[in-house]
Amino acid sequence: MRVRVLGAHNLEAAGARHTCFLIDGVLAIDAGSLASSLSLAEQGGIRVLLITHQHFDHCRDIPTLGLTTMGSPEPIHVYALPATLESVHAHFLNGLVYPDLTKELNDTPPRFRSHEVEPGVAFETLGYTVKPVVASHTVPAVGYIVKSPSGRSVAYTGDTDGDLLPMLQDELAPEVVFVDVTYPNRLQWRAEASRHLTPALLERQLGAALRDGVRLPRIVPMHLSLQDQDEMHEELLAVGKALDVDLAPGYEDMML
Repeated sequence: MRVRVLGAHNLEAAGARHTCFLIDGVLAIDAGSLASSLSLAEQGGIRVLLITHQHFDHCRDIPTLGLTTMGSPEPIHVYALPATLESVHAHFLNGLVYPDLTKELNDTPPRFRSHEVEPGVAFETLGYTVKPVVASHTVPAVGYIVKSPSGRSVAYTGDTDGDLLPMLQDELAPEVVFVDVTYPNRLQWRAEASRHLTPALLERQLGAALRDGVRLPRIVPMHLSLQDQDEMHEELLAVGKALDVDLAPGYEDMML
């Protein structure tokens, strides 16, 4: 299993992109930077897209991905909560902002085939086992655990301020968990208002898990505030040291 971090931030600027992942070149998690970080050939290799929730920074490149892969004979299978699929269709693929790529366009077959997911119910796609895990956010949201045919497993919480234990203890046993940590400790009020984590809130959860005897996987904080990333790096590295866990922030083009 090869995981490529396409974006590790909550905003975009030179050298920074929206949080997004590509697994083995064929399965993507979120679409905030799929088109902006991949070549045409790389976009053409995507067969499955898992969407955590409907916010712009997680969905932005869906229309572009559909148009750049119009010549592909196979559709891209999009998995998400029903509310997320409805929002993407209404706001991104509504025939006004971009064409409705869930339907035939100019005698070209639909580019996207939608599939509803249910938290806690695993499904199979391309030989991968995928389990959506409920996430506590301002809109309906999930994270995903993805287990490859080789048996390797990774997870992404999506945007959340919720309990991480269900993902950390899941039977699919992710070896790496990408965790939403958006704001520095001094902005905890903003994190709480927008339903995100800070380094201190993450430390609280991981510490509780350790006291309960949970063996923690590698933790990779993501969705970092672009304006506060230097401050957050220091705080996150301090968390890893204090808890003696494998924890370091993710970054653009990181490979696992």
